[in-house]
Amino acid sequence: MNITDIVTEFGAYYLSQGQNLTSIRQKLRRSLVTPKAFTTVYTDDTIWRASEASHSRIVQPFQKAFTPTGTSAFKPVEIRQFHMKADLSESPDDLEATWLGFLSSENVKRSEWPFIRWWVEVLVLPKIQEEIELYEIGAGVYTAPTTNTPGAQGTSMDGIQKIVKDHITAGRTSPTALGAIPAADKDFVDYMRAFHAGIRKEYRNIPMTVYMSEDLVLKYMYGYNEKYGKDTVTADNANGVTKIKFTNLTIEGIPSMNLKANGSACNRIFCTPKENAILLMKKTNNMGRFDIQGVDRIVKLLTDWWMGVGFVIPDIVFCNDQE
Repeated sequence: MNITDIVTEFGAYYLSQGQNLTSIRQKLRRSLVTPKAFTTVYTDDTIWRASEASHSRIVQPFQKAFTPTGTSAFKPVEIRQFHMKADLSESPDDLEATWLGFLSSENVKRSEWPFIRWWVEVLVLPKIQEEIELYEIGAGVYTAPTTNTPGAQGTSMDGIQKIVKDHITAGRTSPTALGAIPAADKDFVDYMRAFHAGIRKEYRNIPMTVYMSEDLVLKYMYGYNEKYGKDTVTADNANGVTKIKFTNLTIEGIPSMNLKANGSACNRIFCTPKENAILLMKKTNNMGRFDIQGVDRIVKLLTDWWMGVGFVIPDIVFCNDQE
């Protein structure tokens, strides 16, 4: 616990001057929003398996002879869950003789001090959700941890960007060759029209959400006004969402697609029917549940959960050729 600045400014003593929880302020955090792009499946299976079924040509001109044609085919699909955790510890006694003393207590069990509930609900859980959104569910690349050493940020699971890239490498997802994101905002409008044109015709009119970085959504809106005039809006007046005009595609920026694993801007754009995008979680869904342990005068927080994302049929994940 780092309260050095508090002690320096306010002194190493507690003096009740009406301070309370409302006196502690925070910067805004990003919330966990990417799961809304997926269909959640709760399962205890750490690897979720399904199959894509297809059939080759069937219809032919009539003749009395039996001339069979076509055959059914099945492709395996696996989506993996990853085991993730958070381990924390603090010494609440550090608060007692400071301006933050109102978070302490005379209760001998430090795990029941007011600080603990505030710590879990206000600091820890929102921070976990922010880190999943910014570093794991989108840009994550799983790396097995070294024993007794905390794993690096962004290595707890394979995120959307890696999964799409792996499907492209495997030949299951075919990106539309659109080239680099245009520098001019107005040219990005044509880029997105070309993106729509690159979707397989049988899916082109199905309502889908196109996910990309928040900066690219803003680029599209700026470009649309520049191209067609400031009085032309990109929003669907029925629900206020941003759409590619004359299509059933809605554009949405999500924080998980803002950056790649190396910290540079992510230029990947993708869409798929929502039922094809799967978010796996265990039935118990322990995210937000904590084992609070008092050890000597230290309070430990332990929590772990399972999570994974993937696509049932990678062939109907539509994306550009940028990362």
